[in-house]
Amino acid sequence: MIKGFTRQMGIVMSGILCIHLSVFAAETETKKPSASAKKATESPKKEASASKQKEAAPAKKEKDANKDSNKVAATVNGEAITQGEVNKILNRFTDKIDKEQIPVVTKQILDGLVTQKLIMQFIKDKKIEVSQADIDAELEKVRKDAESNPSLQGQTLEQILASHGGSIDDLKRDIKISLSLERYFGKDIDDQKIKAYFEKNKHNYDDTEVKASHILVDTRNMKTEEELAQAKEKISKAKAEVDAGKDFAKVAEQYSDCPSAKEGGDLGFFKRKGKMVEPFAAAAFALNVDQVSEPIKTDFGYHIIKVTEIKKGEEINFDDIKQDVKMDMMSESLNVTLAQLKQNAKIDIKTN
Repeated sequence: MIKGFTRQMGIVMSGILCIHLSVFAAETETKKPSASAKKATESPKKEASASKQKEAAPAKKEKDANKDSNKVAATVNGEAITQGEVNKILNRFTDKIDKEQIPVVTKQILDGLVTQKLIMQFIKDKKIEVSQADIDAELEKVRKDAESNPSLQGQTLEQILASHGGSIDDLKRDIKISLSLERYFGKDIDDQKIKAYFEKNKHNYDDTEVKASHILVDTRNMKTEEELAQAKEKISKAKAEVDAGKDFAKVAEQYSDCPSAKEGGDLGFFKRKGKMVEPFAAAAFALNVDQVSEPIKTDFGYHIIKVTEIKKGEEINFDDIKQDVKMDMMSESLNVTLAQLKQNAKIDIKTN
C-alpha cells in the first residue's frame, strides 16, 4: 500500500501488486547509413524484406516476453504464481538497485507473493466475508487522505496509484484483504486484553531506545542447505567464544559480515519499531544490559545481539495509542498463523 493510506497488519505483503508488466522490447539496433553505391541502389524488394524483418523483431521479442511471463515461478498449495507477477513488481526497482542485487530482491518479491497467496487462501478457507459497502467506505477514506496530503495535491487517487503501477481494482483487493484480517484476528480482543498487552510491552510505545551490537553471518546469497548449515555453524562458534568470555567486539571483528564489524558490531541506539527488522528488534528489546542473545534468523542471516545500554522512554497515555496496540496484537496473531500456514503448506519454488 502507499504509505499512510491504508490499514497495516504489521506484515509486508510486497505492496500494491499492480504494476503492469511491459512486454514490449524496443528495437536496439540503430539504422546504419549506406556504405556503398551498391547498397544505395539495392532493389526495392530486398529493402522491403529487410524492413519487414526489422519490424518483426520487436514483435518476436514481445512474444518471447509474454511467454516468459506465463512461466510458473512457484506454486502454493497447487495455486500458481507466474513469473509475470514477479516481474511487474521487480520492474518498480530495477532503476533503483544494482544489477547484483536483482536476485536478492527477486527472492524477496517471490517470498512476499507466496505470503499473499497463503493469506488469500486462509481468508477463503475461513469464509471471512467483507461487504462491498465496507470496502467502498475504506476506499473513500483513502481518497480523502490523498486529497488532504499536501505533497499529492493536484493528483487524483487514480493518478497516484498509476504512478506506483497500481489501479483502483488492486487497491480494493488489498483493502478487502486488510479488512478481512482485522475482522478475523480482532474479534476476540477487548479493552482488558489490550490494556494488559500494553502494560507488558510499554517499551514498544514510549520511545525507549536500546544500544546494541551484533554479529551477522550473511546468508542472503546462499542457495544450498550446505551453505546455510555452514553459516549456522559459524554463528554458533561465535556465540560459543562470547560465552567463553571473549570480548564481544573482538568476536564481531573476526566473524561478522556486517560493515559494523569494524566498530565491534556497534549499531548505535534504535527504537523498538521503524529501524530494525522485526525478529531482530524483538530479540534486542527482550535483553537486559550486557546480556547476549541466542542466535536468531532474519532475512539478512544469522545474528547474535548484545545490548550495551537502554534509554528509558517517556510516560505515554494508553488511550492515545489503544488502537495501535490492538493492531500490534492482531499483527502478532497473524504472524503466528502465517508461520503455521507456511509449515503446513505445499510450497514449490521453481528454479530457472
